[in-house]
Amino acid sequence: MRTALICVGLLMLAGFTVAGAGEPGKTGKKKGIDWDLLNNEAIALLAHYIRLDTTNPPGNELAAARMLREKFLADGIPAATIQPAPQRGIVAARLHGTGHNGQAIVLLSHMDVVPADPRGWKVPPFSGAIKDGQIWGRGALDDKGPGVIALMAMLAVKRAGILLKRDVLFVATGDEEQGGKLGAGWLVEHRPDLFADAHDVLNEGGAIRVLPNGRKFYAVSVAEKSPLWIGLAASGAAGHGSKPEPETAVTRLVQALYRASQMQNQINVLPLVQAYFYQIGALLEGPAQFADLRSALQQSEFRERFLADPFNNAMVRDTITPTVLSAGDKVNVIPANAHAEIDCRLLPGDNPADFLKKLQSAIADDQVKLQVIMNFVSPASPASTNLMKAIGDLAQQEDPSAPVVPTLSSGFTDSRYLREHKLIVYGFTPIELTAEATQTIHGVNERIAITNFTAGLRRMVALLQILGS
Repeated sequence: MRTALICVGLLMLAGFTVAGAGEPGKTGKKKGIDWDLLNNEAIALLAHYIRLDTTNPPGNELAAARMLREKFLADGIPAATIQPAPQRGIVAARLHGTGHNGQAIVLLSHMDVVPADPRGWKVPPFSGAIKDGQIWGRGALDDKGPGVIALMAMLAVKRAGILLKRDVLFVATGDEEQGGKLGAGWLVEHRPDLFADAHDVLNEGGAIRVLPNGRKFYAVSVAEKSPLWIGLAASGAAGHGSKPEPETAVTRLVQALYRASQMQNQINVLPLVQAYFYQIGALLEGPAQFADLRSALQQSEFRERFLADPFNNAMVRDTITPTVLSAGDKVNVIPANAHAEIDCRLLPGDNPADFLKKLQSAIADDQVKLQVIMNFVSPASPASTNLMKAIGDLAQQEDPSAPVVPTLSSGFTDSRYLREHKLIVYGFTPIELTAEATQTIHGVNERIAITNFTAGLRRMVALLQILGS
């Protein structure tokens, strides 16, 4: 019986309907949305979701996937969990619309989160605490909060009897923080039938950005930088700490990291980035150089000021960030080996092999070996589509003065897997993000204001109605 139910669920998720089970037209009369009830339910769900520790590695998303599946099933929305590996989970759920036009909308999120060292946090990072009008915990912004907004928006549409013309497919994956091979990558390889009728995908990567002067814009990620994660291994003679050799594995590695961090990567202002800064300059009413950033960066004084901002620097150059360092474990023993890892992000179009050769040349030490840990190229989505128009319509409803601005994301997401299958994929969650809030993503004290969270839920319901009309 259990196997039969799973098979029925997967058939319905793949776009087929089973008689008497959630067929379009059977939802009944339109009802209003009880926003207070819906918001309280969403807040409780996110707090519970955060308490399910899905730190990757190892991930362990299966319990979270089952919890989300049960939430959909309780409202009569077909849902299923999939296990790509032991204790690894994916959940998919489909809200059927009235049409069969092969234009399903996918709401994509991920369940895994990065590690959280409790030192420096005001609350335990997996407490899901509700404090000072905010929901606290690892994943509140990346990416459990957006996942709950998508889920609850689908429940709101179903409960209110709102009949969309397009199916809405909810997909929450695992393993995104480690590249997605056991999440979205596994899904598109082994279950492409789930996306057979999909056309538009909304994922993480963009939001309603709030500038220092209070102006807002809808940042929609249409492209991403490519990750190039590299391991560095240095070797040397082991010995007593009191009698050091002129060079050791540790000193070699430290020098290699310094040389790598000092490598001067060429500035390249892509057309997408130029257009982005042009619009930001208009919203901020300056600096005037943003109007023609490519030319302005040829001026040394402005270039120095511009590149001093980490966000600006990442938008126009390949970046190198040392993140992992290990060597000996005793203060008076010189270790024979030392290891480091660096997180490099390449602009679209830059060649990883060429970058690697340049890095090896900059390090200039044959005793330091480089090994690629992870690398892939992220395709882009076109910026002029019906999906972008729908986000523009939402912006007009919410704040007519807020433009929609296509942008480049300095981070990577699961979007690339679906873009490779020719789907239109945008990074956009309808919540407000300040520069301060973005610092908590992968940092300490990650949280989302309840008012921001519930406003995002209301906007997502509105966006589904626009997309499904």
